[in-house]
Amino acid sequence: MKGNLIDRPECVFLVLALIFGLIFVFINPPFGVVDEGSHFYKAFDISRGNLIPKDIIIQIPISIRNLDNFSDSEITNFTKLYFYSLQPLNVNETYAVNISNIAIYPPLPYLASGFIIFLGDLFNFSPLSLMYFGRLVNLLIYIIIVYFGIKVTPIHKYVLLLVALMPTTLYQASSLSADSLNLALSFLTISFFLHLALVKDKIHNKDILISLILIFTLIFSKQAYALLAFLFFIIPKEKFKEISRLTSFLIVSLPSLISLIFWNLTFKSKYSSHIGELVSSDYNIHFILSNPLNFPTILINTLIKTFPSYITTFVGIFRWSVYYLPLYLIYSYCIILVIASFLDNSKYELSFREKIIPLFIFSVTSLSVFLFEFITYTPIDCIHRYKIIAGVQGRYFIPIVPLFLLIFYNSKLSNYISTKIKSHINMYKNILQCLCIIFIILYLVVSSYIIYYAI
Repeated sequence: MKGNLIDRPECVFLVLALIFGLIFVFINPPFGVVDEGSHFYKAFDISRGNLIPKDIIIQIPISIRNLDNFSDSEITNFTKLYFYSLQPLNVNETYAVNISNIAIYPPLPYLASGFIIFLGDLFNFSPLSLMYFGRLVNLLIYIIIVYFGIKVTPIHKYVLLLVALMPTTLYQASSLSADSLNLALSFLTISFFLHLALVKDKIHNKDILISLILIFTLIFSKQAYALLAFLFFIIPKEKFKEISRLTSFLIVSLPSLISLIFWNLTFKSKYSSHIGELVSSDYNIHFILSNPLNFPTILINTLIKTFPSYITTFVGIFRWSVYYLPLYLIYSYCIILVIASFLDNSKYELSFREKIIPLFIFSVTSLSVFLFEFITYTPIDCIHRYKIIAGVQGRYFIPIVPLFLLIFYNSKLSNYISTKIKSHINMYKNILQCLCIIFIILYLVVSSYIIYYAI
Protein backbone atom coordinates (compact mmCIF):
# COMPACT_ATOMS: atom_id res chain seq x y z
CA MET A 1 0.00 0.00 0.00
CA LYS A 2 1.43 3.35 -1.01
CA GLY A 3 2.04 5.74 1.89
CA ASN A 4 -0.65 6.75 4.36
CA LEU A 5 -4.14 8.04 3.77
CA ILE A 6 -3.09 11.69 3.69
CA ASP A 7 -0.77 10.96 0.75
CA ARG A 8 -3.65 9.50 -1.28
CA PRO A 9 -6.06 12.39 -1.91
CA GLU A 10 -8.45 10.21 -3.92
CA CYS A 11 -8.95 8.02 -0.83
CA VAL A 12 -9.37 11.06 1.40
CA PHE A 13 -12.04 12.28 -1.01
CA LEU A 14 -13.74 8.87 -1.01
CA VAL A 15 -14.05 8.83 2.78
CA LEU A 16 -15.17 12.44 3.24
CA ALA A 17 -17.53 12.45 0.25
CA LEU A 18 -19.26 9.29 1.48
CA ILE A 19 -19.68 10.62 5.01
CA PHE A 20 -20.86 14.12 4.23
CA GLY A 21 -22.56 13.27 0.95
CA LEU A 22 -24.81 10.81 2.77
CA ILE A 23 -25.58 13.50 5.34
CA PHE A 24 -26.63 15.84 2.54
CA VAL A 25 -28.74 13.15 0.85
CA PHE A 26 -30.93 12.65 3.91
CA ILE A 27 -30.71 15.94 5.80
CA ASN A 28 -31.77 18.04 2.84
CA PRO A 29 -35.58 18.28 2.64
CA PRO A 30 -37.40 17.16 -0.53
CA PHE A 31 -36.84 19.49 -3.47
CA GLY A 32 -34.38 21.47 -1.33
CA VAL A 33 -31.98 22.05 -4.22
CA VAL A 34 -32.83 24.60 -6.89
CA ASP A 35 -35.08 23.04 -9.55
CA GLU A 36 -34.80 19.61 -7.90
CA GLY A 37 -38.54 19.15 -8.31
CA SER A 38 -38.27 19.56 -12.08
CA HIS A 39 -35.31 17.15 -12.16
CA PHE A 40 -37.34 14.58 -10.21
CA TYR A 41 -40.23 14.96 -12.66
CA LYS A 42 -37.82 14.51 -15.58
CA ALA A 43 -36.24 11.43 -13.98
CA PHE A 44 -39.68 9.93 -13.38
CA ASP A 45 -40.63 10.61 -17.01
CA ILE A 46 -37.41 8.87 -18.09
CA SER A 47 -38.30 5.92 -15.86
CA ARG A 48 -41.49 5.52 -17.91
CA GLY A 49 -39.41 5.10 -21.07
CA ASN A 50 -39.76 8.66 -22.38
CA LEU A 51 -36.13 9.27 -23.36
CA ILE A 52 -36.96 11.81 -26.07
CA PRO A 53 -38.64 15.11 -25.07
CA LYS A 54 -42.22 15.16 -26.31
CA ASP A 55 -43.69 18.18 -24.59
CA ILE A 56 -42.88 20.74 -21.90
CA ILE A 57 -45.94 19.48 -20.02
CA ILE A 58 -45.68 15.96 -18.58
CA GLN A 59 -47.91 13.87 -16.37
CA ILE A 60 -46.58 12.76 -12.99
CA PRO A 61 -48.29 11.09 -10.03
CA ILE A 62 -49.95 13.54 -7.67
CA SER A 63 -48.08 11.85 -4.83
CA ILE A 64 -44.76 13.07 -6.31
CA ARG A 65 -46.12 16.56 -6.90
CA ASN A 66 -47.19 16.72 -3.25
CA LEU A 67 -43.57 16.54 -2.13
CA ASP A 68 -43.28 20.12 -3.33
CA ASN A 69 -45.17 21.06 -0.15
CA PHE A 70 -41.83 20.96 1.65
CA SER A 71 -40.67 23.94 -0.39
CA ASP A 72 -43.14 26.11 1.51
CA SER A 73 -41.79 25.06 4.93
CA GLU A 74 -38.95 26.88 6.65
CA ILE A 75 -37.90 23.89 8.75
CA THR A 76 -37.89 20.18 8.10
CA ASN A 77 -40.97 18.67 9.70
CA PHE A 78 -40.17 15.06 10.58
CA THR A 79 -43.80 14.22 11.21
CA LYS A 80 -44.54 15.28 7.65
CA LEU A 81 -41.54 13.27 6.38
CA TYR A 82 -42.81 10.16 8.13
CA PHE A 83 -46.29 10.74 6.72
CA TYR A 84 -45.00 11.02 3.14
CA SER A 85 -42.75 7.99 3.56
CA LEU A 86 -45.93 5.91 3.96
CA GLN A 87 -47.76 7.30 0.95
CA PRO A 88 -48.06 5.01 -2.11
CA LEU A 89 -46.90 6.20 -5.52
CA ASN A 90 -50.25 5.55 -7.22
CA VAL A 91 -49.34 6.21 -10.86
CA ASN A 92 -53.01 6.28 -11.88
CA GLU A 93 -53.67 9.66 -10.25
CA THR A 94 -51.61 12.16 -12.21
CA TYR A 95 -50.94 15.86 -12.33
CA ALA A 96 -49.67 18.00 -15.23
CA VAL A 97 -46.40 19.82 -14.55
CA ASN A 98 -44.36 22.23 -16.64
CA ILE A 99 -40.67 21.32 -17.00
CA SER A 100 -39.91 23.78 -19.80
CA ASN A 101 -36.64 24.88 -18.18
CA ILE A 102 -35.14 21.36 -18.43
CA ALA A 103 -37.36 19.56 -20.96
CA ILE A 104 -34.68 19.94 -23.65
CA TYR A 105 -32.04 18.23 -21.48
CA PRO A 106 -30.82 14.92 -22.94
CA PRO A 107 -31.71 11.80 -20.92
CA LEU A 108 -28.11 10.97 -19.93
CA PRO A 109 -28.05 12.77 -16.52
CA TYR A 110 -31.30 11.04 -15.55
CA LEU A 111 -30.65 7.47 -16.66
CA ALA A 112 -29.31 6.28 -13.29
CA SER A 113 -31.95 7.97 -11.13
CA GLY A 114 -34.65 7.04 -13.66
CA PHE A 115 -33.60 3.38 -13.49
CA ILE A 116 -33.69 3.46 -9.67
CA ILE A 117 -37.15 5.04 -9.77
CA PHE A 118 -38.24 2.31 -12.20
CA LEU A 119 -37.02 -0.41 -9.83
CA GLY A 120 -38.55 1.35 -6.82
CA ASP A 121 -41.88 1.53 -8.58
CA LEU A 122 -41.79 -2.24 -9.08
CA PHE A 123 -41.42 -2.71 -5.33
CA ASN A 124 -44.09 -0.12 -4.49
CA PHE A 125 -41.73 2.37 -2.82
CA SER A 126 -43.18 5.68 -1.71
CA PRO A 127 -42.35 8.84 -3.73
CA LEU A 128 -40.20 10.05 -0.83
CA SER A 129 -38.19 6.81 -0.87
CA LEU A 130 -37.75 7.10 -4.64
CA MET A 131 -36.39 10.60 -4.18
CA TYR A 132 -33.85 9.48 -1.58
CA PHE A 133 -32.74 6.49 -3.67
CA GLY A 134 -32.40 8.74 -6.72
CA ARG A 135 -30.21 11.15 -4.76
CA LEU A 136 -28.16 8.27 -3.42
CA VAL A 137 -27.35 6.78 -6.82
CA ASN A 138 -26.43 10.23 -8.18
CA LEU A 139 -24.07 10.74 -5.23
CA LEU A 140 -22.40 7.35 -5.67
CA ILE A 141 -21.82 7.93 -9.38
CA TYR A 142 -20.39 11.36 -8.59
CA ILE A 143 -18.02 9.92 -5.98
CA ILE A 144 -16.79 7.13 -8.26
CA ILE A 145 -16.11 9.45 -11.21
CA VAL A 146 -14.41 12.15 -9.12
CA TYR A 147 -12.34 9.49 -7.32
CA PHE A 148 -10.79 8.53 -10.65
CA GLY A 149 -10.47 12.19 -11.62
CA ILE A 150 -8.34 12.91 -8.55
CA LYS A 151 -6.38 9.71 -9.07
CA VAL A 152 -5.67 10.47 -12.73
CA THR A 153 -4.67 14.13 -12.54
CA PRO A 154 -0.90 14.57 -12.24
CA ILE A 155 -1.18 17.99 -10.56
CA HIS A 156 -3.60 19.84 -8.26
CA LYS A 157 -4.91 16.64 -6.66
CA TYR A 158 -5.77 18.40 -3.41
CA VAL A 159 -7.12 21.40 -5.30
CA LEU A 160 -9.56 19.15 -7.14
CA LEU A 161 -10.43 17.48 -3.82
CA LEU A 162 -11.17 20.89 -2.28
CA VAL A 163 -13.39 21.89 -5.22
CA ALA A 164 -15.17 18.51 -5.29
CA LEU A 165 -15.90 18.67 -1.55
CA MET A 166 -16.93 22.31 -1.53
CA PRO A 167 -20.35 22.56 0.17
CA THR A 168 -22.22 23.82 -2.92
CA THR A 169 -20.55 21.13 -5.05
CA LEU A 170 -21.40 18.27 -2.70
CA TYR A 171 -24.85 19.71 -2.13
CA GLN A 172 -25.57 19.54 -5.87
CA ALA A 173 -23.89 16.14 -6.20
CA SER A 174 -26.15 14.60 -3.56
CA SER A 175 -29.34 15.75 -5.25
CA LEU A 176 -31.44 14.74 -8.26
CA SER A 177 -30.03 17.62 -10.28
CA ALA A 178 -28.35 17.00 -13.63
CA ASP A 179 -25.44 19.01 -12.19
CA SER A 180 -24.37 15.93 -10.20
CA LEU A 181 -23.18 14.05 -13.29
CA ASN A 182 -21.98 17.17 -15.09
CA LEU A 183 -19.73 18.23 -12.22
CA ALA A 184 -18.12 14.79 -12.03
CA LEU A 185 -17.57 14.52 -15.79
CA SER A 186 -16.12 18.04 -15.96
CA PHE A 187 -13.57 17.23 -13.26
CA LEU A 188 -12.66 13.90 -14.87
CA THR A 189 -12.30 15.48 -18.33
CA ILE A 190 -9.94 18.15 -17.02
CA SER A 191 -7.91 15.53 -15.12
CA PHE A 192 -7.67 13.20 -18.09
CA PHE A 193 -6.44 15.89 -20.49
CA LEU A 194 -3.85 17.03 -17.92
CA HIS A 195 -2.75 13.40 -17.67
CA LEU A 196 -2.36 13.14 -21.45
CA ALA A 197 -0.48 16.43 -21.61
CA LEU A 198 1.94 15.89 -18.72
CA VAL A 199 2.31 12.15 -18.14
CA LYS A 200 1.79 10.23 -21.38
CA ASP A 201 4.75 9.95 -23.73
CA LYS A 202 2.60 9.01 -26.71
CA ILE A 203 -1.10 9.38 -27.50
CA HIS A 204 -2.62 6.06 -28.52
CA ASN A 205 -5.93 5.29 -30.20
CA LYS A 206 -7.26 4.18 -26.82
CA ASP A 207 -6.63 7.67 -25.44
CA ILE A 208 -8.50 9.23 -28.34
CA LEU A 209 -11.43 6.87 -27.80
CA ILE A 210 -11.58 7.71 -24.09
CA SER A 211 -11.42 11.41 -24.94
CA LEU A 212 -14.31 11.01 -27.40
CA ILE A 213 -16.44 9.24 -24.79
CA LEU A 214 -15.65 11.84 -22.13
CA ILE A 215 -16.50 14.79 -24.36
CA PHE A 216 -19.68 13.17 -25.64
CA THR A 217 -20.98 12.32 -22.16
CA LEU A 218 -19.90 15.71 -20.80
CA ILE A 219 -21.73 17.64 -23.51
CA PHE A 220 -24.83 15.49 -23.16
CA SER A 221 -24.87 15.99 -19.42
CA LYS A 222 -24.82 19.77 -19.87
CA GLN A 223 -23.92 21.47 -23.12
CA ALA A 224 -22.77 24.74 -21.52
CA TYR A 225 -19.35 23.18 -20.91
CA ALA A 226 -18.74 21.91 -24.44
CA LEU A 227 -15.66 24.12 -24.78
CA LEU A 228 -13.80 21.79 -22.43
CA ALA A 229 -13.17 19.77 -25.59
CA PHE A 230 -10.53 22.38 -26.55
CA LEU A 231 -8.41 21.25 -23.60
CA PHE A 232 -7.25 18.69 -26.11
CA PHE A 233 -4.84 21.35 -27.40
CA ILE A 234 -2.83 21.43 -24.19
CA ILE A 235 -1.44 18.06 -25.33
CA PRO A 236 1.87 18.69 -27.16
CA LYS A 237 1.53 17.84 -30.84
CA GLU A 238 4.77 15.83 -30.67
CA LYS A 239 2.92 13.16 -28.69
CA PHE A 240 0.68 12.32 -31.66
CA LYS A 241 2.62 9.71 -33.63
CA GLU A 242 -0.12 7.85 -35.50
CA ILE A 243 -2.66 10.63 -36.18
CA SER A 244 -2.06 14.39 -36.11
CA ARG A 245 -3.37 16.42 -33.18
CA LEU A 246 -5.87 18.33 -35.33
CA THR A 247 -7.25 15.14 -36.87
CA SER A 248 -7.47 13.56 -33.43
CA PHE A 249 -9.31 16.60 -32.11
CA LEU A 250 -11.84 16.42 -34.95
CA ILE A 251 -12.38 12.72 -34.23
CA VAL A 252 -12.95 13.54 -30.56
CA SER A 253 -15.16 16.61 -30.95
CA LEU A 254 -17.12 16.37 -34.22
CA PRO A 255 -19.45 13.49 -33.24
CA SER A 256 -20.45 15.39 -30.10
CA LEU A 257 -20.82 18.70 -31.93
CA ILE A 258 -22.97 17.24 -34.72
CA SER A 259 -25.12 15.34 -32.24
CA LEU A 260 -25.53 18.47 -30.10
CA ILE A 261 -26.58 20.62 -33.05
CA PHE A 262 -29.06 17.98 -34.17
CA TRP A 263 -30.51 17.67 -30.66
CA ASN A 264 -30.92 21.43 -30.21
CA LEU A 265 -32.45 22.00 -33.64
CA THR A 266 -34.87 19.13 -33.08
CA PHE A 267 -35.99 20.10 -29.58
CA LYS A 268 -35.36 23.86 -29.39
CA SER A 269 -39.09 24.50 -29.00
CA LYS A 270 -39.05 22.53 -25.75
CA TYR A 271 -37.12 25.18 -23.79
CA SER A 272 -38.25 28.32 -22.01
CA SER A 273 -37.38 29.86 -18.66
CA HIS A 274 -39.67 29.85 -15.63
CA ILE A 275 -40.37 33.53 -16.23
CA GLY A 276 -40.99 33.16 -19.95
CA GLU A 277 -43.69 35.81 -20.25
CA LEU A 278 -41.35 38.43 -18.78
CA VAL A 279 -38.47 37.64 -21.13
CA SER A 280 -38.20 38.38 -24.83
CA SER A 281 -35.21 36.58 -26.30
CA ASP A 282 -35.76 38.36 -29.61
CA TYR A 283 -35.62 41.75 -27.88
CA ASN A 284 -32.53 40.79 -25.88
CA ILE A 285 -30.71 39.65 -29.03
CA HIS A 286 -31.70 42.89 -30.78
CA PHE A 287 -30.44 44.82 -27.74
CA ILE A 288 -27.02 43.21 -28.16
CA LEU A 289 -26.81 43.62 -31.93
CA SER A 290 -28.09 47.20 -32.03
CA ASN A 291 -25.01 48.49 -30.22
CA PRO A 292 -21.83 46.44 -29.69
CA LEU A 293 -21.25 48.21 -26.36
CA ASN A 294 -24.62 47.30 -24.86
CA PHE A 295 -23.75 43.83 -23.66
CA PRO A 296 -20.20 44.60 -22.38
CA THR A 297 -21.61 47.56 -20.45
CA ILE A 298 -24.34 45.55 -18.79
CA LEU A 299 -21.91 42.67 -18.11
CA ILE A 300 -19.44 44.96 -16.32
CA ASN A 301 -22.26 46.54 -14.33
CA THR A 302 -23.51 43.07 -13.37
CA LEU A 303 -20.07 41.98 -12.15
CA ILE A 304 -19.64 45.16 -10.09
CA LYS A 305 -23.05 44.84 -8.44
CA THR A 306 -23.39 41.09 -7.98
CA PHE A 307 -19.88 39.58 -7.83
CA PRO A 308 -20.08 38.97 -4.04
CA SER A 309 -23.27 36.95 -4.56
CA TYR A 310 -21.47 34.81 -7.14
CA ILE A 311 -18.79 33.97 -4.57
CA THR A 312 -21.50 33.09 -2.04
CA THR A 313 -23.43 30.84 -4.41
CA PHE A 314 -20.15 29.34 -5.62
CA VAL A 315 -18.97 28.14 -2.21
CA GLY A 316 -21.91 27.58 0.10
CA ILE A 317 -25.59 28.28 -0.47
CA PHE A 318 -28.36 25.92 0.57
CA ARG A 319 -32.03 25.18 0.86
CA TRP A 320 -33.69 26.68 -2.18
CA SER A 321 -30.79 29.18 -2.43
CA VAL A 322 -32.08 31.06 0.61
CA TYR A 323 -29.51 30.20 3.28
CA TYR A 324 -25.77 30.49 2.96
CA LEU A 325 -22.63 30.11 5.04
CA PRO A 326 -21.10 33.03 6.92
CA LEU A 327 -19.07 35.24 4.62
CA TYR A 328 -15.85 34.73 6.57
CA LEU A 329 -16.06 30.98 5.89
CA ILE A 330 -16.86 31.54 2.25
CA TYR A 331 -13.93 33.88 1.61
CA SER A 332 -11.62 31.73 3.75
CA TYR A 333 -12.41 28.76 1.53
CA CYS A 334 -11.60 30.77 -1.59
CA ILE A 335 -8.27 31.82 -0.09
CA ILE A 336 -7.43 28.20 0.78
CA LEU A 337 -8.21 27.17 -2.82
CA VAL A 338 -5.73 29.72 -4.15
CA ILE A 339 -3.05 28.81 -1.58
CA ALA A 340 -3.46 25.10 -2.30
CA SER A 341 -3.16 25.83 -6.03
CA PHE A 342 0.00 27.88 -5.49
CA LEU A 343 1.75 25.41 -3.18
CA ASP A 344 0.97 22.21 -5.07
CA ASN A 345 4.16 20.16 -4.87
CA SER A 346 4.43 18.27 -8.15
CA LYS A 347 7.31 17.39 -10.43
CA TYR A 348 5.40 18.37 -13.58
CA GLU A 349 5.72 21.80 -15.15
CA LEU A 350 3.04 23.71 -17.00
CA SER A 351 4.17 25.81 -19.93
CA PHE A 352 2.64 29.19 -20.72
CA ARG A 353 0.52 27.55 -23.44
CA GLU A 354 -0.68 24.89 -21.01
CA LYS A 355 -1.92 27.66 -18.71
CA ILE A 356 -3.29 30.11 -21.25
CA ILE A 357 -5.49 27.55 -23.04
CA PRO A 358 -7.35 26.53 -19.84
CA LEU A 359 -7.69 30.19 -18.85
CA PHE A 360 -9.10 31.00 -22.30
CA ILE A 361 -11.61 28.14 -22.04
CA PHE A 362 -12.63 29.29 -18.56
CA SER A 363 -13.10 32.88 -19.75
CA VAL A 364 -15.08 32.07 -22.90
CA THR A 365 -17.27 29.53 -21.08
CA SER A 366 -17.96 32.07 -18.33
CA LEU A 367 -18.85 34.69 -20.93
CA SER A 368 -21.18 32.22 -22.65
CA VAL A 369 -22.95 31.59 -19.33
CA PHE A 370 -23.65 35.31 -18.94
CA LEU A 371 -24.70 35.61 -22.59
CA PHE A 372 -27.08 32.65 -22.38
CA GLU A 373 -28.69 33.92 -19.17
CA PHE A 374 -29.03 37.38 -20.66
CA ILE A 375 -30.79 36.12 -23.79
CA THR A 376 -33.04 33.50 -22.19
CA TYR A 377 -33.59 34.64 -18.59
CA THR A 378 -33.18 38.41 -18.22
CA PRO A 379 -36.47 40.38 -18.27
CA ILE A 380 -36.66 43.60 -20.27
CA ASP A 381 -37.36 45.55 -17.08
CA CYS A 382 -34.18 44.16 -15.52
CA ILE A 383 -32.14 45.33 -18.50
CA HIS A 384 -33.32 48.93 -18.46
CA ARG A 385 -34.09 49.56 -14.79
CA TYR A 386 -31.29 47.65 -13.04
CA LYS A 387 -28.89 47.17 -15.97
CA ILE A 388 -27.85 43.70 -14.83
CA ILE A 389 -27.98 40.14 -16.17
CA ALA A 390 -30.41 37.95 -14.25
CA GLY A 391 -30.20 34.25 -13.49
CA VAL A 392 -26.44 33.76 -13.15
CA GLN A 393 -25.35 31.77 -10.09
CA GLY A 394 -21.88 31.04 -8.77
CA ARG A 395 -22.43 27.28 -8.98
CA TYR A 396 -22.39 27.54 -12.78
CA PHE A 397 -18.62 28.13 -12.61
CA ILE A 398 -17.74 25.16 -10.39
CA PRO A 399 -17.20 22.71 -13.31
CA ILE A 400 -14.59 25.01 -14.85
CA VAL A 401 -12.93 26.59 -11.81
CA PRO A 402 -10.08 24.01 -11.84
CA LEU A 403 -9.06 25.60 -15.17
CA PHE A 404 -8.81 29.03 -13.58
CA LEU A 405 -6.83 27.70 -10.61
CA LEU A 406 -4.16 26.33 -12.95
CA ILE A 407 -2.78 29.85 -13.39
CA PHE A 408 -1.53 29.68 -9.77
CA TYR A 409 0.32 26.41 -10.30
CA ASN A 410 4.07 26.92 -9.95
CA SER A 411 6.26 23.83 -9.86
CA LYS A 412 9.42 25.95 -9.82
CA LEU A 413 8.35 27.49 -6.53
CA SER A 414 7.72 24.03 -5.10
CA ASN A 415 11.14 22.89 -6.26
CA TYR A 416 12.74 25.97 -4.73
CA ILE A 417 11.05 25.38 -1.40
CA SER A 418 11.98 21.70 -1.53
CA THR A 419 15.63 22.61 -2.05
CA LYS A 420 15.71 25.10 0.79
CA ILE A 421 13.98 23.14 3.50
CA LYS A 422 14.74 19.68 2.12
CA SER A 423 13.68 17.08 4.70
CA HIS A 424 11.04 19.40 6.21
CA ILE A 425 9.01 19.90 3.03
CA ASN A 426 7.04 16.67 3.30
CA MET A 427 6.13 17.42 6.88
CA TYR A 428 4.94 20.91 6.00
CA LYS A 429 3.05 19.60 2.99
CA ASN A 430 1.22 16.98 5.09
CA ILE A 431 0.38 19.56 7.74
CA LEU A 432 -1.08 21.84 5.10
CA GLN A 433 -3.10 19.02 3.60
CA CYS A 434 -4.34 17.93 7.03
CA LEU A 435 -5.40 21.48 7.82
CA CYS A 436 -7.31 21.63 4.54
CA ILE A 437 -9.09 18.38 5.32
CA ILE A 438 -9.96 19.49 8.86
CA PHE A 439 -11.25 22.76 7.45
CA ILE A 440 -13.45 20.85 5.00
CA ILE A 441 -14.88 18.67 7.77
CA LEU A 442 -15.66 21.66 9.98
CA TYR A 443 -17.00 23.50 6.97
CA LEU A 444 -19.39 20.73 6.05
CA VAL A 445 -20.49 20.24 9.66
CA VAL A 446 -21.40 23.93 9.77
CA SER A 447 -23.13 23.54 6.42
CA SER A 448 -25.18 20.62 7.72
CA TYR A 449 -26.13 22.64 10.79
CA ILE A 450 -27.34 25.51 8.63
CA ILE A 451 -29.36 23.22 6.38
CA TYR A 452 -31.00 21.66 9.41
CA TYR A 453 -31.67 24.63 11.66
CA ALA A 454 -31.15 27.95 9.85
CA ILE A 455 -34.33 30.00 9.73
